[in-house]
Amino acid sequence: MARASQRKPDPDPRARALSEILDDLERIIDDLAERMLKQYLESIPSYRALPDVTLDQIREVNRANVRGFIRSMRAGRGPTSDELNMIRESASRRAREGVPLSALLAAYRTGAQIAWAEARVLIGDDHERLRAGLEFATAVMNWIDEASGAAAQAYLSEYERLTSDRESSRRDFLDGALGGELIDEEIIARGEALGLDIAVPYGVAIISIAGHTDEAPLRSAQHRLRAMAMELPNADRSLMVARADELVLIFPAEGGTDAMATNLRAFIERANASIGVAICAGLGRARESITELSGSYREASIALAAAGAGSSSRLAVYGEVLIEELILRERAVARRLAHTILEPLEAHPDLRATLVEYMLHGPSLPAVAKRLYLHPNTVAYRLARVRELTGRDPKSPAGVAELFLALRASQLVPSEPEPGKSNAQGGFNGR
Repeated sequence: MARASQRKPDPDPRARALSEILDDLERIIDDLAERMLKQYLESIPSYRALPDVTLDQIREVNRANVRGFIRSMRAGRGPTSDELNMIRESASRRAREGVPLSALLAAYRTGAQIAWAEARVLIGDDHERLRAGLEFATAVMNWIDEASGAAAQAYLSEYERLTSDRESSRRDFLDGALGGELIDEEIIARGEALGLDIAVPYGVAIISIAGHTDEAPLRSAQHRLRAMAMELPNADRSLMVARADELVLIFPAEGGTDAMATNLRAFIERANASIGVAICAGLGRARESITELSGSYREASIALAAAGAGSSSRLAVYGEVLIEELILRERAVARRLAHTILEPLEAHPDLRATLVEYMLHGPSLPAVAKRLYLHPNTVAYRLARVRELTGRDPKSPAGVAELFLALRASQLVPSEPEPGKSNAQGGFNGR
């Protein structure tokens, strides 16, 4: 019996067409990589600022990506771990170079568009090639999804690491400059490295966030404040560092203290309205050199204490809070003054409350009485009792001066409270 002849089945026409498309694409990898890079430079501004050595590395990444895609299509798989690691390392480099994430992802989209446009030319109008082209297009989209996802993840991880390192550098610089641990040459060198312009004067402001005892809301508010601070004039030459519940802002003082105060007041008003937390700040005087920042910081601390202890403005400027400066520079004396004069009133909160209102809204007894919902005679009686208990007459200039200073000192330098007892007293705004 004659053996039946056996014929080898023809290869899948679609698979053969796809293989031919990949062969054609493989022959122009170098040209594709160059065209991709050229398009990056034309359409993505941040890539134009990169040095030639970095552009050479990006061109090589383009080649590797196209080769990897072709290999994956031939093998019927997605990117391998080695291919994804190459993509991750390249994305991490872009983060270190300061390329925005949006620009990096735009480069991946641009590269895919160029590869697909070239493939469309290679596919032509042949029926089998068109069928293979559908598979090719799907593979391109899947590759870009995986590649851009790996790139974004690596970029963000590197960015977080860099941000943490920069924050540590800022904090170390601030601690060293304010604490006297750095000599002048080190302050200048580190300040320049952090973006400060050593040729112009700088001032210090301290911004305090009130009402957030939990760390998470506090950190969230600080992050939003820092983002808003980027809108301040000369933000690119400024430095903002978080310290506990405060933010320390070091910024150019071009225009003098008045200009600094105007910008800060507008910033605080916007921040209060936008973030919805209570914010106050203290501003120190400008210094000609960043080596003198510790002096401006001390002044900002005094001004902040005044703002936080009832100043009429959310921003207190050093030089405009002289009484507060006097009290805070002589804390021990101020504490004794407050205790000596006000201690007799501790058992009479109604008398202290009346005294506070009188200091704020007197000497009109009817005006004070109206605010306290009392008869003017009651106010007069209480002020007489204050005179009897403290030995200071609220209606005499000398008595007003001593009582005023004692009340302000009790806010700025309160004594240590006894266990279970609060220092909180009736509010007093001495400004």
